[in-house]
Formats: sequence, structure tokens, C-alpha cells
Amino acid sequence: MDGLLGRRLNWVSLAALAAFSLHQLALAFGLYFLLLDSFLDPLCTVPVILGLPSMMARRIWPRLVLGWGSVILFTLALSLAFEWWIPSFDARFTCDPWDALAYALGAAIWRFAEPQSQ
Repeated sequence: MDGLLGRRLNWVSLAALAAFSLHQLALAFGLYFLLLDSFLDPLCTVPVILGLPSMMARRIWPRLVLGWGSVILFTLALSLAFEWWIPSFDARFTCDPWDALAYALGAAIWRFAEPQSQ
């Protein structure tokens, strides 16, 4: 067992969670940053949504690693849902292909940083 600070943690997921949280806090205080407001949340989405549960699951199953196929399918489903399907009926959402690219970039960075099975 590697313990709490061992290979079970993915620092990209923790950094993404911190960045997302700080960005939301800045928005709550009325601070706006054009590029961050546009792309930071999509960039952090996959590392947070897949990373945090996988870190918790590795406490039970230490050899758990999400493969590239699973990550790609999840990212594709997320992109289609939030950048195509939901904007078709909810005006609060907009179709932005750049967000889909940010999801994919976040997924790739997270997957490269994901601990490998021992």
C-alpha cells in the first residue's frame, strides 16, 4: 500500500478541482477573465469528473486504471451532450466546438497523468 499520498492520487485532478473552485469563487466576487471564463471549466471537467471518483475507487481497487477507450468515449459523450444536444433545447447553453476541444485536452492531460497499474 502506498498510503494516502502514494500513486493513488492524480495531481492533475486535484489541481483541476482547485482551479475550477477558485474560478467559481472569482466569478461569485464579480471577477471576470475572458479566456478563463471561456475555457477553464471545460478544461477541468474531465479531470474532476473522472479523476476524483477514480482516486476514491483506487482505495478499494488499487490496480484500477481507466483505459484510453473509456476516457475517449466519456469525453465524446460529454461533448455531444453539452455542446450539441442540450444547446438544441436550452438557451442557457451554447454550441461551442472550442469547449469540446477543451474537454479533449483536459481528458488527455488527465489520462497521461493517471497512475498506471503496478
